[in-house]
Amino acid sequence: MKLKNPLRNFLTPDEQKMLLFLGLIILCGCFLDYFGWNPLQASSPDLDSLKQVVKEDKPLQLDIRIATFEELLCLSGIGEKRAKDIIAYRETNPFTSVNQIMNIKGIGAKTYAKILPDLLAFGDTTNFKLASTPSSTSKIKNKTSSKAENTSIININTANLEELCTLSGIGKVKAQAIIDWRKENGSFANIEDLMKVKGIGPKTLEKNKDRLTVK
Repeated sequence: MKLKNPLRNFLTPDEQKMLLFLGLIILCGCFLDYFGWNPLQASSPDLDSLKQVVKEDKPLQLDIRIATFEELLCLSGIGEKRAKDIIAYRETNPFTSVNQIMNIKGIGAKTYAKILPDLLAFGDTTNFKLASTPSSTSKIKNKTSSKAENTSIININTANLEELCTLSGIGKVKAQAIIDWRKENGSFANIEDLMKVKGIGPKTLEKNKDRLTVK
């Protein structure tokens, strides 16, 4: 006895084939699911690797020589104005060492020490950390006294950072500025040329002129 197809009165032959095909797909899916096959499920090693990547907190390692405005804003203590100042500075004075960022107005040793771990190190990376202790006032006085008592002659064309810091009114930032000026412009022709360095004026020169030489 030939069985009648009850769907022929409702569906065309093509629609019946499509319905049969979908039914087979659903049946295969149920069969595979029953036996626990799931190609989209991540393996245990993959999950462990992902957890490790998310867990790790790697430094930003920003290169101030090429960093964009938006990238500079990611640094702690660097707002829009300082980010613009950094970009403007490097356009005329390309960075040769990472600590030259302290030449930017408003970025001192304290800010530098804070952002240094997030910066790509190149050139001189000296980290000038500021110690905040109850005896900080006495340390400043002792430092000033030692500078006043120091009478050694300083050749501003060859002196290193530490030697320049023995001059009255010259801290690490200005000492680095002197070194950077030499690199960009060559040797000082006379001690008066020292005033060409940003932040050093006639008063500072007058205080130190007896200790300065260019030969």
